[in-house]
Amino acid sequence: MNYMEDLRSKNFEEIVEIGNKFGLAPFKARELYRSIHGKGKESLSEITTLQLGERSKLAKQFEIETPKPLQIKKGNRTIKAAFELKDGKIVEAVLMEYEEERKTVCVSSQAGCPIGCLFCATGRGGFRRNLTPGEIVSQVYFFAKMHQITNLVFMGMGEPFLNYNNVLSAAKNLNNDLGLNIAARKIVLSTIGIPAGINRLAREPGQYRLAWSLVSPFDRDRRQLVPYRSLPSIPNVVEAIGDYQAKTNRRITIEYVVLRGINDRMKDIKEIIAISRHLDCHINLIPYNETIPGKFENGNIEKMYSELRNVHLKVTVRQSLGGDVQGACGQLSAKLCGTESRPPRR
Repeated sequence: MNYMEDLRSKNFEEIVEIGNKFGLAPFKARELYRSIHGKGKESLSEITTLQLGERSKLAKQFEIETPKPLQIKKGNRTIKAAFELKDGKIVEAVLMEYEEERKTVCVSSQAGCPIGCLFCATGRGGFRRNLTPGEIVSQVYFFAKMHQITNLVFMGMGEPFLNYNNVLSAAKNLNNDLGLNIAARKIVLSTIGIPAGINRLAREPGQYRLAWSLVSPFDRDRRQLVPYRSLPSIPNVVEAIGDYQAKTNRRITIEYVVLRGINDRMKDIKEIIAISRHLDCHINLIPYNETIPGKFENGNIEKMYSELRNVHLKVTVRQSLGGDVQGACGQLSAKLCGTESRPPRR
């Protein structure tokens, strides 16, 4: 059985190289890329701007791999979709419709997650594998058939910076003006704080935005909530972000899920203030969305918001969407009818 390469995982330069190899005129290579990444074509047979013979030659080595939507749930201004990948793994993504024509897709970068946050359904399910660039962009292309996508957040399943190459390849294809042309500044990469990834992002020419999931301002408490063996210390993350901002002059967002009695105490607030003084940041307080009944409770967001505002920090409370379809922050689990994956597709 011949191994088929996925054209959705190829960037523009790679498509041009493939075009040269197969004798395509330069404009046809551009049209091939546009058909894959701009028009969301799902098979080579749909790309009728190429001659039948050209498509037939390409089809001997390449395919346009399209994850199968297994389950779609529609809620109040949200749509959650679960996708079956070629090997039977399942990932989820969410479309969120905000005011002013903003359509945001929350996309997954891994099947499962190695970080293991105790309050997150994805983390409790364990890690399976990294997603390919094609598997990442396919989540967005599914929703792009319904709406014009304006924003993208890597806040679904997985830690983006532990799949850095594939995530950035996907982001660049989504940003390409022959693709969906989503502005780089409207693409957010959210990390638990992986300094190596932050350092690499600082060197990227695209103005992608960085978000840091702080969880707790104290390392000891943070490690209890985030039992990832290689979790960097807060000072190390702050140092990496400082270097990132020195190179890019870009503000970052601190994402903070508020848990009652755990990270919403006055001492937590004071330490968040101290950390924020070292960074150019905006703090986004996130309501806790229940994943284990009775395990955690939503914290005192109003108090935190007021205290942070009183010291003139930039702070907002996230408009929480997706809870009615189990698609809000921390709720993606890829569990369908009691199963987390299926046998590989034939």
